[in-house]
Amino acid sequence: MLSQIILTPWEARRLIAKAVVQLPPVKHALRQGIVCIARGTTTSYIVEELSGPIKKEEYCIGCIGPERLCLVPEKNRLPEIAYIHGTPQEIASKDIVKDMGSGDVFIKGANAVDPDFEAGILLGSAVGGTIGSAIGALYAKGIHFVIPVGLEKLVPFSVRKAKTFTGFTRVDSSMGMAVGLFPVVGTVVTEIQALEQMGVTAVPIAAGGCNGAEGASILAIQGEEERMKKVLKIIDSIKGEPPLRMPTEDCQTCEHSTCPWRGRAR
Repeated sequence: MLSQIILTPWEARRLIAKAVVQLPPVKHALRQGIVCIARGTTTSYIVEELSGPIKKEEYCIGCIGPERLCLVPEKNRLPEIAYIHGTPQEIASKDIVKDMGSGDVFIKGANAVDPDFEAGILLGSAVGGTIGSAIGALYAKGIHFVIPVGLEKLVPFSVRKAKTFTGFTRVDSSMGMAVGLFPVVGTVVTEIQALEQMGVTAVPIAAGGCNGAEGASILAIQGEEERMKKVLKIIDSIKGEPPLRMPTEDCQTCEHSTCPWRGRAR
């Protein structure tokens, strides 16, 4: 059975979240270990799949708007969540990672994914932000690193090469925060891997749209009829996922040290 589907970026986040919570390492760690979910728009949907509705727009730090790269104000940020033997606890990723081991899972979204499914994370902090404080422990201990990232963030260029064009101390001008780009290695989950996790083959055939479908992915999916019916039922259930409206800093009062727009009148 062959079908064609359209997923907006917000519907894609919901689909990816549903797939991530069913990954075998995640299910194992929810039963017997630790699952740390770092803040981000995509990961907020994962928290919601596990714990029920949250203010997703507040489970985030950095955000990209039409005019600038910015931050969610600290007063609007929800604490990070880690699941210890399935029980959610408010604990920062930089703290819980110290107690994690090879049977545990760290989940962090990305800002870019290239055609080889290598992911990259933007860095606006002078000390590398969330990923900077965790990545050494992840790789040193062999912790499962899951990277959910939608195809709206597909860049037609190697992430490793793209990083050489970044670094906020090198950038002469920027729209909002200047950033670095950090390539990361882990289990990348886009819409393609999410649908494969559900038992069907997925191939992107187009992208973009209008009237709310800006950034959408159009995919052909194929599989056995019974499996396809189940997947299409899931797709139908997530259609109409509303977009998030992120709170952002006021440039005039923002004190973020690396942003050249700090103190700027808007």
